Amino acid sequence: MIFKAMSDRIMLIDAFTRYFNEGEAFSTIIEARIYAESILGEKVNSGTFLAKQIEESLEAGLVRAARTIVDDSQSPKQAYARLVDLYQRQPTLGTRSSTSVLQQAYSTPIPIAYLAAMLAEITPQKTVYEPTAGHGALLIASNPARATVNELNRDRASDLRSQGYTVTEQDASVYLPDSQHDVVIMNPPFGAIGNRRFNAGQYSTTQIDRAIALHALKAMKSDGRAVLILGSKLGSDEGQRSNRYNTKETRAFYYSLYEQYNVIEHISIWGNLYRKQGAGFPIDLVGGCPGASHCRWKLGDTNGAKP
Repeated sequence: MIFKAMSDRIMLIDAFTRYFNEGEAFSTIIEARIYAESILGEKVNSGTFLAKQIEESLEAGLVRAARTIVDDSQSPKQAYARLVDLYQRQPTLGTRSSTSVLQQAYSTPIPIAYLAAMLAEITPQKTVYEPTAGHGALLIASNPARATVNELNRDRASDLRSQGYTVTEQDASVYLPDSQHDVVIMNPPFGAIGNRRFNAGQYSTTQIDRAIALHALKAMKSDGRAVLILGSKLGSDEGQRSNRYNTKETRAFYYSLYEQYNVIEHISIWGNLYRKQGAGFPIDLVGGCPGASHCRWKLGDTNGAKP
């Protein structure tokens, strides 16, 4: 079973948005499915395509609720604390369709998305390029009219359009927008895609997130800034994780990144912060500017709130 009409999806997204805006919570995804059943008037069985559509609608509702929080907050600290609360009120997502498995389509947790947006200093006045936008979590501080948005997944692209974005549906490892942007921000899909190999100048990789990152950064203005969320290294032992950064391909990627750009910030984030998105992979949050620039980071105070 799938949504009978586009109106069902819109109705459910609106319902989830109101639910979260009113401060309500789902302790489990089963509770969210039961809520969806009350809206749609039909049974939602675990593991079905409809169950995945329910989760996509819930994520879309979360992003809309997050944008409301950002717009209504008096400071970055207040916004971040409220977004952490929103994250804690969402259930753990886990239904995977063949498309989401193929595209490695895990959404960015809302507090991490906001942290990245603040590092990038996104404002409504700045132009922003997001090559793998999902439902738009990384864009919650942006002006849709000044954002260039790409998303390969057809359903997520449709949701972005309903939020006011103009969207392309291209392969982000080869596509570039026509214009340069103040900010480039992204959380591309992690991992290898079949036997495909990507070439970025002298650097070659099997990792889709690294290929998209190096390519999409070409859309940054000479005085712009960028924040990348990339797949990190597994393991709880700090020494073992450090050694995994020394593999030939990983060293080559970061050499290319640091050689071409002025990397100011590189933070490793524990994978458990992705658990509610259906993943548990650690990430690297990397921020920087074009190589010739001398940018400085100034992040708003978000102390005291942790996901």
